[in-house]
Parts: sequence; C-alpha cells; structure tokens
Amino acid sequence: MAIEGNLSSVDIQDIVQLLNLNQSTGLLHIQSSNLQGLLYYREGDIVNAEVEGMTGSPAAYVLLSQSEGSFNFEIAEHQASREIHRSIHDLVLETARRKDTISKIRASIKHDNIVFLPLVDVRIPHLRKDFNEFELKLLSQLDGQTEVKNIIDKNKETAFEIFYVLYDLEQRGFLKRVDIYKILDVEPLKKLFGKNTDVHISQEILDEWLEESMTYAECEFVEIRTRHNTYGQVSLIVKPNVPPSVILVPPSIMKQFEVTRGEKVLVKPILDPG
Repeated sequence: MAIEGNLSSVDIQDIVQLLNLNQSTGLLHIQSSNLQGLLYYREGDIVNAEVEGMTGSPAAYVLLSQSEGSFNFEIAEHQASREIHRSIHDLVLETARRKDTISKIRASIKHDNIVFLPLVDVRIPHLRKDFNEFELKLLSQLDGQTEVKNIIDKNKETAFEIFYVLYDLEQRGFLKRVDIYKILDVEPLKKLFGKNTDVHISQEILDEWLEESMTYAECEFVEIRTRHNTYGQVSLIVKPNVPPSVILVPPSIMKQFEVTRGEKVLVKPILDPG
C-alpha cells in the first residue's frame, strides 16, 4: 500500500504499525526541516533505518520520535541488510521511553553549549575500572572547554546516548559544569605601540574563570561570538584596570568581527586554539 501525509496530523507510530499489520515491504521516507530518513520494511518488519549518518536501531528511534514533517511510503523491493531485530511494538515502546528520559535530561541540560569538566582522571589505571568504554571515551573528550554540541559532532553515538551518559556521570559526581561564558561590552582598544592582535579583559574576569577551574590559569586565548554569528579566536591580555563588563578590542579585530562600540559579545576562554 502507498501512503503519504503530514506528521502533524498523523502519528508516526500509527503509520509504522499500519504498515506492520499489512505486512508491507518498501521504504518509509520521513522528512522534516532538519532531517531526512528512511525506515526499511520487509514483510511488515522494520529491518533497518537511516538518518543523519546513523543506521539500525539508533536511527529508528530518531525517526519514530518525529512529530513534524512529512512521510510517504514507497512500495519497493530493496537490499537493505537486517540491522534491527526488535519488533515494531518494542521499537515504539523504547522510543517513548527515550523521549520521556530525554525530556527529564533536557530539564537539567537545557542547551548544547554547556561545558563539563571531569572530576576524575581516567588516565590513572586503577580509576578506569569504575567506567564502561563509552564513559571512558566521553570523559577523555571533556576538558572544561569543549561544548556538548562538539562532543555530539565527534561521536557516532546518538545525542540521546551522549546526553544520557553525561547526565548520569554528573549525577554520580564525576562531572562539573563549568560556567565560563561571559557577555561583555566591546570598547575600542587604543594602542599606540606594539601589535594590535590582542584583546584585553579584566583581572576580575580571569579570577572568575579560575574559580571554575584552575586549568584556565594557562589561558592565553579567548573565543568571541557576536550577535551576527561571526566568531573566532584571538590572543588575550589581562589588565587590572579594565572594567569587568568590558572587552577592549583593537579596531582591526572589531572590523574583522563586524562589531561596533557598545555591542555585546559572548566570550569564553580557550586553552588550545583550534
């Protein structure tokens, strides 16, 4: 059977179970503003799925959680390998459980720009025994400056799996959230001598970063993000006479970042510029 429609008026779970009842074989295309994916059916069973570079059950959970966008089922033979061995019923139940869990986690981890600092050094052999391989991998990637969104981008696991582990590690006391972002007012740096390649911030800002983590004692760079979504990394000088609400920026860098005097920018310390 060939079906199509909008997910705002038809529940995706009703669609997948209808195709199961009809023992359909083909491709269920799911498309929204931010993703495109496929569920592969063979005689009513979902045997595989694809979305955002993922396959198998992780991809199916993402697609079965969609409530916006469009769908259409294409009757067709296909050669998709069987990576999913769970029943439609089990897939639907697990999707619901994940949606409920991620809602609770998202109430705590509200956005992807959060930075975590490990409170345990997993390079020490006897400390590694308390963690599974995925936890060890994430702990080794967290350094007090890498944002959650970058952790998601560099791992093959789904966002759900990463958020779940980060939340669990934090609840167990192995992670600390690092509040390092500062919103500062741009003021031109008037410099008569030397290179105009550094921005200046106050000693008070650096002291606040050090309260979050002593790793920032070695900080020599900052990342600047503007309201125009321009951003970059520049070298840093700390001055005691700079107001704590201000970042002094050379005119050449102001031009590069397309910022004007009095504009607010988002600033965070960078230990190792990329």
